[in-house]
Amino acid sequence: MPDPTTIRLFSPDLEARFVHRPNRFILEAETKSGLIRAHCPNPGRMEEFLLPGRTLIFESAPSKPRKTSWSLAGIRYRNHCIPLNSGRANAAAEHLVLPELFPGAKIRPEVADGPSRFDFLVSDSGIDTWVEVKSCTLVEHGTAMFPDAPTERGRRHIEHLAELTERKDTRAMVLFVILNPEAERFVPNFHTDPAFALTLRRVSERVQVKAVSLETGEDGLARLGNLDVPVDLSVLEAAEADAGVYALVLEISEDTIITVGSLGAIGFKAGWYVYVGSGKKNLSKRIARHLRVRKQVRWHIDYLAAAAAKKKAYPIYTLRDLECPLAADMAVAADGSVPGFGSSDCNCSSHLFYFRHYPVRTEAFQEVMLRYRHRESIRDQVSV
Repeated sequence: MPDPTTIRLFSPDLEARFVHRPNRFILEAETKSGLIRAHCPNPGRMEEFLLPGRTLIFESAPSKPRKTSWSLAGIRYRNHCIPLNSGRANAAAEHLVLPELFPGAKIRPEVADGPSRFDFLVSDSGIDTWVEVKSCTLVEHGTAMFPDAPTERGRRHIEHLAELTERKDTRAMVLFVILNPEAERFVPNFHTDPAFALTLRRVSERVQVKAVSLETGEDGLARLGNLDVPVDLSVLEAAEADAGVYALVLEISEDTIITVGSLGAIGFKAGWYVYVGSGKKNLSKRIARHLRVRKQVRWHIDYLAAAAAKKKAYPIYTLRDLECPLAADMAVAADGSVPGFGSSDCNCSSHLFYFRHYPVRTEAFQEVMLRYRHRESIRDQVSV
């Protein structure tokens, strides 16, 4: 008889070290026998996981014809085995979670309402509860966050859930299944998708926001961890105020000399640069300005941004004054800095830092960003 307290989320058929992710659906990894290409069933960015050399777990692809023989299944991360196939969260919810939340209720999967299809419709004693499941793997410093990439579809779904509660005897729930047992709290990822986070808070009076955690063993078998992970929607003031700090990542493709305002001519080596800035209001507009191609030159960073081959921004919404602390920590992570750049109004030696390699794919950069997004940005508002 199947064990009702566990469910297999993957089969650990192969281990390999991550090399490259050429697109959302394919990644490459190195095995003892050579390089493999595998299907990636998780559409998220997973930037904290997919770093060169990280040990990934793969399972054999089904027998039907496919372009790849393997599928990404999980990762060994901080002494835990984390499943990475986001589609398996629904099976875990149906088998492990919903029977605990709704004992004896009828559970119907994949039920449509108008243009939307929801994961479950739970019927119990004349009450219908629509349930939308979200798979969450991003957990750092005890704080779980979803999503790890903007999701307009997810935002529309929770708005539709709120509309469903206007019907008689109808309730709604968004269920975050956290595939990491270290989650001490859940916070919507207001750094990556403030629109989703603020919408979730707005509808929370009508839609129950629930978070649970699972623990998965080396064998791929998962069991319920915490059925009641605290959900904190009180930390979103900074996102609503559009205030915080940011890291702007820029690529300079070849050695060049740029005249930077009063700093004069500066030689920039080919490579990657990270600029740390802030915006006490209109942070999103400031970042959008940095990413534009054409703009009036006002700040030191404008001169460098004009010469950059690629640009990418990482906002950290916070009411705390974290610009200089973030710059100090980024200096430790970096391979060098440009003296005086962007720091004319503070005591820092620089706010521009040089990386020989793409910083987003380095452990040091990721550690800094995760610490500030998951801990420092909310330190005064939650127990961390």
